[in-house]
Amino acid sequence: MVLKTLSLNFNKEIKMKNKIINSLFALLVLGFVSCGEESNMSPYYQSVTETNAKVKFEHVAIGPSGTNFNVNWFINDTKTSGALTTTGLPLGIAYGGQYPVSINYALVPAGNNTMKVEIPATATVPAATVITKPLVVEAGKNYTTFLVGTSPNYTDFTVNDDLTVTDPTKAYIRFLNFVSNTPTGGYDFSIKELNSNAVVYSGVGYLTGNKAFIPITVVGDLEATTYEFQMRAAGTATVIAKVAFTPRKGRVYTFYSYGYVGGLPATKNLPTLTYYTNK
Repeated sequence: MVLKTLSLNFNKEIKMKNKIINSLFALLVLGFVSCGEESNMSPYYQSVTETNAKVKFEHVAIGPSGTNFNVNWFINDTKTSGALTTTGLPLGIAYGGQYPVSINYALVPAGNNTMKVEIPATATVPAATVITKPLVVEAGKNYTTFLVGTSPNYTDFTVNDDLTVTDPTKAYIRFLNFVSNTPTGGYDFSIKELNSNAVVYSGVGYLTGNKAFIPITVVGDLEATTYEFQMRAAGTATVIAKVAFTPRKGRVYTFYSYGYVGGLPATKNLPTLTYYTNK
């Protein structure tokens, strides 16, 4: 009887230790994932609520005469975007910035919302509304909304982010164009190292692009290969903007361009190609 009791107690201790170890391991994994670690692993996980959508906010609108401004987003008069502080400037998200950063999204009530984008007040200048637009989103879905345009013509561009990964051995990409004075014919988008620099998207005009993500092959298990993603004048090999990047298996990325052809003024706000990680 004593041996049996000791055996039961010993087994209970072992089970308890295993539970503790498993819990610690799960916390470590969650910590790595939630920090946006770019590696070969199960993509970032976010719980889906029944009453909210998830929205990312991007600021690519050029200010008057090329003098750019910071902004905040309000959903139904509630400030939604975080405040980044830059010395000498008001609080808000700077030109070319996003909220939240990296793979994260902000929770927004599902249904019909009123979205206001506002230049925050300073000590001497009151807040100014840039746009007020409807924002209609569905529960459990992901979206990105961009503030786009060149003064005084501003608008929003909202796109659904379908983050479904059907092949975990691939990376998924898309390309959107927000260069407000894009030439007639648009831009081509290519990946220099893949398929002999073949065009992935062709003739992408202003406020257009492929909203759906497409798979691309990631070279090597260690993912040490850096690709050069190029935005080119349509039908030519002339590179307008480019970005070097190492894609990861199972991840989802949005590439997008913004700026002004010829600069505004001449050497400022030139067309730029960049990306963010959706998942």
